[in-house]
Amino acid sequence: MPTRPISRYFNYGLTFRWAQGDREIAVKRGYVVEGNPFIEVARPKHFTIADRPNEDPARDRETWIAAIPANPSDWDKPGSLARLAESWAAANPRSLPAENRTEGGTSQRR
Repeated sequence: MPTRPISRYFNYGLTFRWAQGDREIAVKRGYVVEGNPFIEVARPKHFTIADRPNEDPARDRETWIAAIPANPSDWDKPGSLARLAESWAAANPRSLPAENRTEGGTSQRR
């Protein structure tokens, strides 16, 4: 498992995951973490986060539905992940699960 910090943004029935230093953001179906400890900063009451302990964030590309290009130097800038995720969602509405297209988002960093 990676030792780098990972930020996640949960919205639209998707998880947007960005590991520090990565040049792309993984987009995954559902609200998921991969078996590592994490801190929930905020979460709407109507969804739960599923733990997938057998997935390794460094080796799970086959579970992604998309990869969003990202500048690694922006990883720790407040709001960067949410802005990139929201921009991607606006440009790719057909990639969003139909039942989750109008949720409010939440983000967390672990």
